[in-house]
Amino acid sequence: MLQLYKESLWKQFGASIDMLTNAINAYPENIWEKEKKFFYISYHVAIFLDYYLQIPAAPLSSPLPFTLSDVIPVDGIDDIVPDSIYTKTEILTYLQTSRQKCHDLIMHMTETDFAQQWVEIDGNKVMPVLELLFYNMRHVQHHAAQLNMLLRKQTGDAPNWVRAARE
Repeated sequence: MLQLYKESLWKQFGASIDMLTNAINAYPENIWEKEKKFFYISYHVAIFLDYYLQIPAAPLSSPLPFTLSDVIPVDGIDDIVPDSIYTKTEILTYLQTSRQKCHDLIMHMTETDFAQQWVEIDGNKVMPVLELLFYNMRHVQHHAAQLNMLLRKQTGDAPNWVRAARE
């Protein structure tokens, strides 16, 4: 039964990441650096997807460097300020790496692994790893929806629903 749960969780989490990836792929290259809100949301969700896959919890880090700041950029959404405007390719590569990390994590977990407590370094979040995975998936879905809304507003179109993770 555990295998069924892992496969089901992966199909839905992977589909969320695929929907996010599709939205970023669909965003016009010619406005990537002009309309920064789309970039900031893409960057934010990529950072936190990876962060919430660190089990046990580890300090926030990224292969696409950032600075923690009290000043949020005009189009930004939190205090994590990217050190530059990274390209779509850089964001998509980071997401692909995190997607594989997510898949491998879920598929190699045991029942005990899912039940262990994940404790954020600063102690702000404490939850079982299974709940953390659902939390992370919902975060990805939330921002994929935001990006699709921005796409519809700016281009009149957005990618279709993804039923299950692509292979």
